[in-house]
Amino acid sequence: MRRGVLKFQLMVNLNCPNCGYDLETRFAAAKMTTCTSCETTLFLESGHLRDAGSSGEMHDVPLLFQVGQTVKAGARTYEIIGHARFSYGAGWWDEFFAVTADDEEVWISVDEGDVVVQRHLPPGAAPNISKPPKLGAYVTTRSANYRVTEKETATCIALRGTFAEVLEIGTTYEYINCQGENYELLSGEFSTGVPDWYTGVWLDQYNLKIETIS
Repeated sequence: MRRGVLKFQLMVNLNCPNCGYDLETRFAAAKMTTCTSCETTLFLESGHLRDAGSSGEMHDVPLLFQVGQTVKAGARTYEIIGHARFSYGAGWWDEFFAVTADDEEVWISVDEGDVVVQRHLPPGAAPNISKPPKLGAYVTTRSANYRVTEKETATCIALRGTFAEVLEIGTTYEYINCQGENYELLSGEFSTGVPDWYTGVWLDQYNLKIETIS
């Protein structure tokens, strides 16, 4: 959901316009970040930071990992740089924006212990669907068929870290989750004019190795 794609550049120093805190970040290639000092959401516009208000209340709960840590799953390592929390009908879940060692951008979703890593589908590989289908319907990509197992709306309630696109507290998104024949996951977000699609695979939380970046 609510995702974007970016390529990271060199570390840069920026200052929070609200409290003056020094933000050392890869923000030169991103569109938004949050200040760790005053918890303000900051947008990058024409090379300048703009105060966009509160980054929401991120209630303290046990987390598998967090911003500033790396997650190793098999041969893949993900550096966590952003954390977004969304509320929906059954509660809430966390999404972590991450980058791999070879600069691939992914989202890692964590909901009640279930962990999924997802990658953005380019337009040519995405389903040709403009509206969310009904539960139980089938969605076809160039390589597989998926059945719609979840259709929901979700609201962004908290943000921490750096992201590839602008996310705003209080924004509501409409999305679907679909299950493939080999347990692959296909997700579609219909909050904008053109749907965004992501393919995902499940990760075993008990086989993840978590390390804090020094």
